[in-house]
Amino acid sequence: MRLSQRVQAIQPSVTLAITARAKALQAAGERVLPMAAGEPDFPTPAPIREACVRALEAGHTGYAPSAGIPELRAAVRKRVQAELGLAYGDDQVVVSCGAKHCLFNAMQSLLGPGDRGLVQSPYWVSYPAQMVLAGAEPVLLPIPASGAGLNRPALEAALGERTRVLVLNSPCNPSGHVLSADDIDYVAGLARQNDLTIVSDDIYDQLIYGPERPAHILRRHPDLQDRVIVVHGVSKTYSMTGWRLGYALGPKPVIAAMRKVQDQSTSNATTFVQHAAITALESPPALVAGMLAAFAERRKRIVAGLSGLPGLRCQAPDGAFYAFPDVSGLLARSLDGQAVGSALRLAELLLERERVACVPGEAFGAPGYLRFSFACSLEVIDEAIVRLGRFIARLG
Repeated sequence: MRLSQRVQAIQPSVTLAITARAKALQAAGERVLPMAAGEPDFPTPAPIREACVRALEAGHTGYAPSAGIPELRAAVRKRVQAELGLAYGDDQVVVSCGAKHCLFNAMQSLLGPGDRGLVQSPYWVSYPAQMVLAGAEPVLLPIPASGAGLNRPALEAALGERTRVLVLNSPCNPSGHVLSADDIDYVAGLARQNDLTIVSDDIYDQLIYGPERPAHILRRHPDLQDRVIVVHGVSKTYSMTGWRLGYALGPKPVIAAMRKVQDQSTSNATTFVQHAAITALESPPALVAGMLAAFAERRKRIVAGLSGLPGLRCQAPDGAFYAFPDVSGLLARSLDGQAVGSALRLAELLLERERVACVPGEAFGAPGYLRFSFACSLEVIDEAIVRLGRFIARLG
């Protein structure tokens, strides 16, 4: 049996693989510190769970419109208008099985053989893979010398007739970096000059640790509404990762294409989850304020802890719930006579020797870095720092 070339061209998710390995160790009775997975460790807020139960009891268990129930589409449009100051029509929104599903449908709708999509490193692991599955070529822009933001020379060099899409992810997974207003303005200019479509992955935009709202391309440049696809969901903000509910808004032709892809693949997102998502989107910020406050405290603890270890450099993330230290200072050192050599090997050793689960930067186009999720307790963070320090002390 022969597999398709597109499937053979992509790799399994490193994040999911490490998480699965860590869970297997836990199932075998090992105490593993879970710092790999990208999901909040809080329960979904009670009002949202209760809304789901009401939807089940009311019989909302059958098929729904493939693009989402009208009530949820209306709630999405209202929420996005409040956030971005822009009005969208009902035919400019689609509800899908998670933000990842929206991104996949967008790539299938925007890209094809011969096209190129631009992705700034470090990047979420699925962007390039989704482009490859659409038959396109992902162009991975190296991390800039500053370590964050846009690599403008690489971006400009990658522009051309075949370049169709640029992905923005701010706050960024894996670094937590928020793009500056200057970077956003720069991208807006490129989009106008080069007929680029911007896919804006906003899934972490409610998890911010500064007093100011981060720049968004449509808040600063509303005239680009006809060339920006906004992707969002309820997973991170409301701790609803397993509920699988995301949404996208954009120009009518693109949304129509995404709906068509969905019609012929998954059809609707789970019907009773859609009813619960309305409650999530219409809830006041206070519903999740405690979760954000806990993340902020954990952020301080993990950044201070990592920064105090020899060979590590760690910038405080602006958003999301990841610390992304530069561990290049450890890679030339050795353990049991063998050079560590790479962040990938370092992550393997940390799981094998200290039972600390994290994700190597190679998965994100960032060799020499590790991603630690601080969607875990302060006790786990403190113990992880102790174990990391013990491991580093053993390196030759």
